[in-house]
Amino acid sequence: MAQEPEYYTPQPLSPRDGARAGGFQHHPGQSQWGQPLQGPAVVNVVGGKSALLSYVLWFFLGWLGVHKFYLQQPFQGIFYILLWALGWFTTPIIIGWFILGFWGLLMIIDLFLIPLRVAQLNARLARRVNGY
Repeated sequence: MAQEPEYYTPQPLSPRDGARAGGFQHHPGQSQWGQPLQGPAVVNVVGGKSALLSYVLWFFLGWLGVHKFYLQQPFQGIFYILLWALGWFTTPIIIGWFILGFWGLLMIIDLFLIPLRVAQLNARLARRVNGY
């Protein structure tokens, strides 16, 4: 068995039944060690989605719906590809311009909804990490 580091000093655990050992007095608003109670632990989630990357994908490859695939919305990404292709193939018969107008409206709406979707995905990941 490996030797313990010099700085390690074992500390006894507090009793589980709620009894206080050694005459320790508990005050409201403090933990059992006398420290102020704090809110939930802050968790830095590694691997979350980036709003900046979403906007870059939207700007350069939005016509292919790549930002939708990145934000885990594959059916909407496929819908964007189909709208774009159908719009350009039907422009000679005028109806394509209306389809492209609808596609453009969806792209503008995405401009405002990207931060919400990124926050939603990152919150879901944080809940999964925290075990909720």
